[in-house]
Amino acid sequence: MTRRTQAQTTHFQKKLQYAARRRVFAIVLCSVILFIVGQYAVTLASNERNAGLHLEQLADSLSAIDAQSRSFLQDLEDEGVTQGVIAERSAAAVERMKTEFWKYQEACGIESQILITDEDTNILYTSFGESLLSSYLVNYNNAICYKVRQTAQTEAYRAVYYERGNYSDTMYVQPFYQDGTLEGFVTVFLSGSAWNFHLSESNFDGIITDERDNAMYVSKPGLLGGSNKYRGVEHGVWRTENGSRYWVTSRPLPELQAMVYSLVYYPPNRGIWIGFLLLLIMGFIWFATADWINLSMAEHHSKSIGALVHEIRIVQQDPAHRIELHTDDEFEEVSQQINKMLEIITELNSRNTELIQLNARIEMQQLMAQMNPHFLYNTLEIIRSFLSFDPDTSEQLIVSLTEILRYSVDASRQEVRLAEDMEYINKYLNIQRCRFGDRFHCEINLSEACDQCLVPKLLIQPLIENSIKYGFRKKMDICIRVEGHVEHGILCIRVSDDGLGMDEEEAKTLQQRLLTFDNSARSIGLRNLSRRLYLKYGSRSGLQIRNTPGVGFAVDVHIEQTADRNAKEAEHV
Repeated sequence: MTRRTQAQTTHFQKKLQYAARRRVFAIVLCSVILFIVGQYAVTLASNERNAGLHLEQLADSLSAIDAQSRSFLQDLEDEGVTQGVIAERSAAAVERMKTEFWKYQEACGIESQILITDEDTNILYTSFGESLLSSYLVNYNNAICYKVRQTAQTEAYRAVYYERGNYSDTMYVQPFYQDGTLEGFVTVFLSGSAWNFHLSESNFDGIITDERDNAMYVSKPGLLGGSNKYRGVEHGVWRTENGSRYWVTSRPLPELQAMVYSLVYYPPNRGIWIGFLLLLIMGFIWFATADWINLSMAEHHSKSIGALVHEIRIVQQDPAHRIELHTDDEFEEVSQQINKMLEIITELNSRNTELIQLNARIEMQQLMAQMNPHFLYNTLEIIRSFLSFDPDTSEQLIVSLTEILRYSVDASRQEVRLAEDMEYINKYLNIQRCRFGDRFHCEINLSEACDQCLVPKLLIQPLIENSIKYGFRKKMDICIRVEGHVEHGILCIRVSDDGLGMDEEEAKTLQQRLLTFDNSARSIGLRNLSRRLYLKYGSRSGLQIRNTPGVGFAVDVHIEQTADRNAKEAEHV
């Protein structure tokens, strides 16, 4: 091995080592990022899922308790129990009220008390014992009753009774009116401890506040820091006074004038840092191992690689050269595969040359087919007949025929915009209208998107001519329709006529000929046009016939549009 080869090998080794180190570093970095992001995403998703379920649980429980309490107070009034206690001062009504209150407690499942007062908040009945009914509670109840009286409240009013250091009691105050006059109040006290126990049926903490941020429910009194207010975050991380972290989500309950908060304990994830350190250690090991392996591989295969590079450089100068490598390793197999690839490339180049020649021949045949002698003879005959009685029309026909012939034989442009091609198609149609008169009709309906699509010159002319040729064999008059649109990057054009169509067997034979690509055939017409579209625009392009015996015949044209081809055409334009 020469010094030049040794220098090249050394350079290869360095590049291989550098590339390997860069990839190992990228792998380690991506692993760290994916690990951290994955850990965060999993934790966040778990917190969001748990908080969502917890919110639903709290909201359902709160709604159920609220509905039960309001229904109980309303039932007492509807059944006359409230009137019997307040207005009539009936002992029987009191006993019935006790029974209904016991049923309510059983259904609700929360320890509660009841307090019934007259319009001046004098106590008529209470389930509180003397030691439990504090003056503070009585005064707070009187304040709530006064507020209900001032606001003319007719339905149950909910309030929060908070005693510092304890859970908050919830009060439902139902005013009683008789003949439009306020007669008294019925108050239900839901025990704060029992209320909280009823709602705390999950492993997560929660807070429920009213519209003024007063805590109606809190799973732990310490969460509020000695206050009855919660003014923390509604979504995100929240820290308590003792430094505990919670993932907080919230849900408003406008029908209950409340806000529900779910607090999922969110401690610092030490697993992220442990995983981070492990990944760094593993990355260092991978880095050192890959470096050693790459150095060994480079030294072992440097001779084979040098010989392979030398042979490839010879192939670059002489494409007919085939690699000769006898190294008894993987690079010998690589050289064999390269030789096979070279053979395939040579074969493809030969095929491509053949296709180019074939395409040129087909294009010429197509142009000849488009402007066949019958059309010229008929047009000239029409011009001759018009010369005697309508020279102006004859002159117009001559001009149109001249422009069409000049346009068709112009070899400088093989494809044009459809809008430009339609100008000459219209000239062709004018000639046919002069030939057939009222017996010939043609309707054109092309979307605006079709105008800028690239098509071969006089694409639609042979299709119209085909409809004229075969349609008039079975009918005295014919109507041809040309419709087009663009769908998923493909120009779709349909040329249809009402010329009664063709036999099913004949149509099947014609469709098979369109699908059979015999390069040696010298056919023209629809099959020639379909083959040309396939070769020039790809496998998604071509013709397809649609035949309905006794009704009509149609030809669908599909031409795939590409941005590169359209851009090149725009430059020529």
